[in-house]
Amino acid sequence: MPLLQPGQTFIAQGMQSLGTVKGMLGEGGQAEVYRARIGDTDYALKWYLPHYINADRRLWGRLKEAISRGCPTDKFLWPFDVATLPRSSVYSGYLMPIAGPPFVSLVQLISRQAEPSFRSLTTLGFHLAHGFLKLHSSGLCYRDINFGNIFFDPDNGDVRIGDTDNVDIDRMPGGIMGTAGFMAPEVGRGEVQPNSMSDRFSLAVLLFYIFMLNHPLKGRREMELSFDGVDRDGSRRLCIDDPLFIFDPDNPSNRPVPGVHETAINFWPIYPKSLRDFFTQVFTRGLRDPEARVMDNDWRKEMCRLRDAIFLCACGAELFFDLDHYKLTRTLAPCWSCQKTPAMPPRMRISHNNDAMFFMLTPGTQLFPHHLEGDSYNFFSPLAQVVDKPLGVKNLSRKPWTARVNGELKEVPPGSTLSLAHDATLHFGRTEAQVKLN
Repeated sequence: MPLLQPGQTFIAQGMQSLGTVKGMLGEGGQAEVYRARIGDTDYALKWYLPHYINADRRLWGRLKEAISRGCPTDKFLWPFDVATLPRSSVYSGYLMPIAGPPFVSLVQLISRQAEPSFRSLTTLGFHLAHGFLKLHSSGLCYRDINFGNIFFDPDNGDVRIGDTDNVDIDRMPGGIMGTAGFMAPEVGRGEVQPNSMSDRFSLAVLLFYIFMLNHPLKGRREMELSFDGVDRDGSRRLCIDDPLFIFDPDNPSNRPVPGVHETAINFWPIYPKSLRDFFTQVFTRGLRDPEARVMDNDWRKEMCRLRDAIFLCACGAELFFDLDHYKLTRTLAPCWSCQKTPAMPPRMRISHNNDAMFFMLTPGTQLFPHHLEGDSYNFFSPLAQVVDKPLGVKNLSRKPWTARVNGELKEVPPGSTLSLAHDATLHFGRTEAQVKLN
């Protein structure tokens, strides 16, 4: 029987407001989550099972610390108040924003009930890396990153990160150690408390699931395990005691098995070498040395590079421009869908100080402050958009640009569109870009 019933009231202690339970959203081993209303606004109310409150002595201290610090970014479903029953001073739950439609559980991606585009997946990866960067930079760690805690919009990759009552001060002793299959090996062996470095291992597992729809350490060895009633899915043996990456370049004994791990086999070659190298780094050296794991900011940069590398094959499939592959072979890899070699995509090389990035000029794609102004990441305020027929770039900013096209110097006022030509050069103020159409 649920702990709370529709229509039942509760008190938001900090707000000193009466709320009403509307219905259950979900349940787990720790608590039940309800839709609740205060005034005319709906929230999520997480209401703990009595045995969990008794077992987790630091629960209310963590929640009060989180409420006091405030939310690192709007991507977290962050606690903002604790709740009690009327005429009671005993805390029983907390309130947080609600992740309603269009957000769905990441479990729907893993089970292939949702089929987002590569652009949505790379945006999802960026928001996760950015969110955990902000969390870690404030001296906190999440402790239990797994796909059950993540909600996303399949259409655009926007994210909400839930279960933030797990968040604690970095390396603080506590009862929450993580989820089987996501837990860093050193945490699973009891050598250290969860921390930002173990979070980065769990984040890499999560990202591997997002892009490959497979666990990075569960390949052929998974099929060879004997049954163990304590370790039913093999996560202890495969991910903590003797972990081996399924694409380890030096040891092929845990490769994906055809017919069993098809998604890993099919997706791994689709992505650029830079992403595959990051995963290889985390799940080889990073299994033994936490310092070798990819940092949050590096994941954030890689997600942006991936997003900018997307272009369309003539068959309509999304492809990635792999700069490393092109430098080595001077050709593009065949399309994963039609198997034909795609034409070289129109692209732009954007330079800022000593850095350069490649942006595929796919109609409809947008450029943001981190592209044109060397500024902070922001996917909600585009400064330019690629248009088609003829191929061009529309100025969505408030500042004029200058460009040299076919030897002629042009001004590009806000709201106007510049038609592009091969070797055209654009000046955006802080950055400069060169256009290549073949």
